[in-house]
Amino acid sequence: MRRILLTLAVALFSVTAPVSPATAADVRHSPARHPGPSPRVLAIEQLQDHRQRLQSEATTALGVFATRLHLTLQQMMDKWQRVAVCEVDGRWNMVGPIYSGIGFLNINWIHFGGTHFGARAGDATPVQQVLVAMRITQTWIPDQYGCSPLGW
Repeated sequence: MRRILLTLAVALFSVTAPVSPATAADVRHSPARHPGPSPRVLAIEQLQDHRQRLQSEATTALGVFATRLHLTLQQMMDKWQRVAVCEVDGRWNMVGPIYSGIGFLNINWIHFGGTHFGARAGDATPVQQVLVAMRITQTWIPDQYGCSPLGW
């Protein structure tokens, strides 16, 4: 019985015992636990990762096309840059109701899988646009010195 009373007394005093000033200050000024990045920050990071994967995918696929044509990736992009200058004054990011990117008809962009990279061609990077263009032309690079007023 004595042991039980002693245990209860110790428990009672430890619960009601005042906190020392040093301990109270430590509790008040302890850093709050950081919950981690906000959902918005996480979403932005995921979007950036997704865009990097898409860019890497397009670059790899274009590298294969370039190798088959006995060109370097840079040589192929230079040829397509001339197409872009011819078609839309080099404005890869052009977004219009009918034409986008390097002169794509938006319906062709959709039909040949361009929406994997962006809603319209102008939303995609030049590498991604060239990949879709190579699908449309079946790996043929259009004449870079003659322009089509009707797009392609």
